[in-house]
Amino acid sequence: MTGHIESVTMHDALNAEENRCDFLIETISDISYILDSEGVIDYISPQIRKYGLDSEKMYDTHFLNYINSSDRENLASGFQKMMTENTSFDTLLRVFDQYGKEHWLENHAEFQSGRNGNPSRIIGIMKDVTEHIAMEKELQRYRDEFDESLVLRNAELTRPREPLEQEIEDLKRTEERIVSLSQFQQTVIENADIWLDVLNRDVEVVIWNNAAETISGYTRDEVVGSTMIWDQLYPDKEYRDEVFSTISRIIEKGSEISDLETTITRKDGEKRVVSWNYKKLLNSKGENIGTIGIGNDITRRKEAEEMQIKHVHFLQELIDAIPAPICYKDKEGGYLGCNKAFENFSGIKKEDITGKITSELQVEDPTGESYYTDRELIETGGSKTYEKEVIYASDQKKHNIMVNKSVFTDIKGNILGVISVILDITDRVRSEMILKEYAEQLEHSNELKEIFTDIMRHDLLNHANVVNGFAYMLLEMEKDEMKIKKLENIEFSNRKLMELIESAASFAKFETIDDIKFESIELAGMLKDVVKHFQYQANQKNVSIELPIHGEYNALANPMIEEVFANLISNAIKYGPDNSKIIVNILDKDRDWMVTVTDFGEGIPDDEKSLVFDRFKRVDKKGVKGTGLGLAIVKRIVDLHGGDLSVEDNPRNRGTVFGVMFRKV
Repeated sequence: MTGHIESVTMHDALNAEENRCDFLIETISDISYILDSEGVIDYISPQIRKYGLDSEKMYDTHFLNYINSSDRENLASGFQKMMTENTSFDTLLRVFDQYGKEHWLENHAEFQSGRNGNPSRIIGIMKDVTEHIAMEKELQRYRDEFDESLVLRNAELTRPREPLEQEIEDLKRTEERIVSLSQFQQTVIENADIWLDVLNRDVEVVIWNNAAETISGYTRDEVVGSTMIWDQLYPDKEYRDEVFSTISRIIEKGSEISDLETTITRKDGEKRVVSWNYKKLLNSKGENIGTIGIGNDITRRKEAEEMQIKHVHFLQELIDAIPAPICYKDKEGGYLGCNKAFENFSGIKKEDITGKITSELQVEDPTGESYYTDRELIETGGSKTYEKEVIYASDQKKHNIMVNKSVFTDIKGNILGVISVILDITDRVRSEMILKEYAEQLEHSNELKEIFTDIMRHDLLNHANVVNGFAYMLLEMEKDEMKIKKLENIEFSNRKLMELIESAASFAKFETIDDIKFESIELAGMLKDVVKHFQYQANQKNVSIELPIHGEYNALANPMIEEVFANLISNAIKYGPDNSKIIVNILDKDRDWMVTVTDFGEGIPDDEKSLVFDRFKRVDKKGVKGTGLGLAIVKRIVDLHGGDLSVEDNPRNRGTVFGVMFRKV
């Protein structure tokens, strides 16, 4: 009978050890992963490093590469069935660490079909059950041996005269196995990378593992068997009482708590944030004998979260400081937030708009064209700008606004939503309307000016031509030298008048032109024609015009440039001395042609060179009368071409070199 009771007691002890070991194995961190539909890794959690694998280097590689070859076919067919039937898939698989040691993983996978154009993917989680399986095998072996021992023992009990030595030996072996199992359990506890402590009902520390020592800074010799550690970890009494009121509920009522965050003070004074999972601890009779706590040091995570909160707050402060209304929505059209300027613009508070779509606000969409524009941007990406007229909530007046919309993405480039920035362009629109009216008036004024100029030119030239005709007839008829002299003065003055009328009309015409059409013009041929036109005038002063040009010189210009060459050659003849020469040439200036007209006259002083192109200003030339309009016309035509105009001293002798640049074809 005594042997049977001891056997039952050992059986209970084995069960208690098994339950305790199962709980410890459940606390081991899981490994999560995400695969695309081809089985390529998009993400795998850092816990994979415990097997000597680098999670960063595993990205974009095939998941099956890391699985035992004997398990790959089963896993691949399971994934295929899961994607075909849209079901979950559970299996056991094996991986090897960097030392070649085999590890068993319990794998649970789910298939997630793509939405809104996103590709489908496989999401899974793996739990290391190597030690659990090893313990189950070991415990099963213990049970088998124990059952065999019981059978043998019962058989022995049927033989009353057999000695009890064999039974005692079996009991010793069973005790050794229990001790071995306890040692295995202790190894798991010590090697866990999370804080693990066990408290009795008096909140005294019974177990304090290596991770607890590392995180807290206190060794187990300073902690085990005492409650003083809590005064040291939580020096503030009010805070300590708050923490232990929670733990007391676990001990007294058998409650369980997850994700309880507390701030501890390490032995060196540093503050650490720990996330706790507390669970009641039962003996073999099911009685509550204390608690077991699992703690994760989340200090770095909390610091990152706090930094993120500060960053988000800063960004909100930043956009609140922007005077332009700004709002942002998710892909479904729900408002994620806005700035203060948008509140004033729309008349809706941030807390009232966040999380809602436009139809739920029971107001007209403040950004206009919202739904269709947002959907188009989410599908195509990029940005869009449009203008509309709205009524501001702040002043109930009509305003012209420009809405700039653009998608925003996550770190991987996936579109998360649309951000809208509104600019008030009321003043700009009004200015544009005023400018448009002014332009129309100016255009009408220019038309009147052109009509007036044409009428004046036509009528004045008619009368001047009549005067010129009669003067010519009288000169042919008159014999009196005195009268001939006066008639020649009349004819000369009338010719100057006609030149003035032509120059003024030309200048007025070019002043009203803002846009010209360009074509390919051969400069050498045009210059030869202009020189022929002034050959008689040059012969009158015995001036030779040299044109050392050979070949073709094609420029991108308007035919009006002939007026430029005519004015420059005419001036060179007028202001140059008799019995001299004029050189007209074309120089190659990389991307441009430079036409030069060189005379050998008195030249132009440096302080007057900047004035020669101003209208009605002309350097004083003895014996020559003029209006100064010729070079003003030249400058206007060159400006319309975007070219360059220069005036320099003649480097060979006295005189002046005028240069004009035109773009090559």
